[in-house]
Amino acid sequence: MLRADIHGINNNLWFGTGIHWAIEQYYNPSLQRDPVEAFLTWFDIQWNGGIVTAEWLDRVYDLKPKPVEPFVSPTPLWTVRGLQDIIPSPNHDEFLELKQLGEEMMKFYKQYAVKNDDFDVLVVEHDFSVPIWDYDNDKILTAIDKREDSPNYGKELEVHARGRMDLIKQSRVNGKLGIFDHKTADKIGEDYFLKLETDEQCTSYLWAAEVEAQYYDLPHAGQPVEEVIYNALRKYYPKPPTEVRGGMFSINRETESATYEMLMEWIRKNAPGVPLNIKQQAYVDWLRDVGDEQFIIRKMVTRNRHQLINAGKRIYREALDMLRPDLLIYPNLTNDYGCMNCQFRNPCLAIEGGYDAPQILRDNYTRVRDR
Repeated sequence: MLRADIHGINNNLWFGTGIHWAIEQYYNPSLQRDPVEAFLTWFDIQWNGGIVTAEWLDRVYDLKPKPVEPFVSPTPLWTVRGLQDIIPSPNHDEFLELKQLGEEMMKFYKQYAVKNDDFDVLVVEHDFSVPIWDYDNDKILTAIDKREDSPNYGKELEVHARGRMDLIKQSRVNGKLGIFDHKTADKIGEDYFLKLETDEQCTSYLWAAEVEAQYYDLPHAGQPVEEVIYNALRKYYPKPPTEVRGGMFSINRETESATYEMLMEWIRKNAPGVPLNIKQQAYVDWLRDVGDEQFIIRKMVTRNRHQLINAGKRIYREALDMLRPDLLIYPNLTNDYGCMNCQFRNPCLAIEGGYDAPQILRDNYTRVRDR
């Protein structure tokens, strides 16, 4: 991970993490925190810093948290700096706008969830580690740990697939199990969901959820996990329409976020009796039809039993490749977005050019603590 004190942070990823954490706190059955309060707590610690418990050390950007001594609580505490004291030349106004955006998004989400959540949460966000089946030998795949710095060096271990799920839920309507995956996006159009038919994350989550329940003997073991719900939140919240030249309202669907009710009230107050042109009427009709999906869209993704079996076989074959001592590994530099914007582009190019890549890593990067 790039060091925030040198390179700053990716605001989009950072903001999405905060929204994600607030929703996680809301759905945690033992917490059920108000998502607005949760987001504001997250923002305050991220931006201002302060005294935190150990769980926050994986979330903040201070590379040198200071232990609070003497301890005044049953658990250890640390003092951490916030982003305003860490990143170079912080734009205070930009971050305060993100604070307001997150707060208002969570206000709307709380109202939306009350109306639309028809499920119970079985498992909240968690890291999973599930064994991979060895289809050639009809048993769990194992391998000798050859990492010399590992405490298990030389031991034969199960080979696991690992990841992180947002939550597993059970429908109150039909009892079916499914997985929720929270996303934030500037735009949520039809193109946003085109990938879901073949999205490997959705497929592997469904495969892993069933294996996990069986392997760890969870209460829902043996029940099929039948769907992933993409819980996509647009980075907007309900605001009155923008007045444009001529005294009418903006119809820009990418920047406007008025609800149908807001727009009707605006027309009643500012343009009573004024006939709408074709584009204006189409925008009004669209607002009426789109409703809450202007801000939040939940899209269901399913996989049948055959697809999940194939997923397990595919993951097995991928694991065999990763375990091969003679696997040829080489760079594959491209001009696509992923390569051009990779956070590790500079050390990668340094290796290609014969420069001191390890020094670049030491000077500009830090390890993610929970990895």
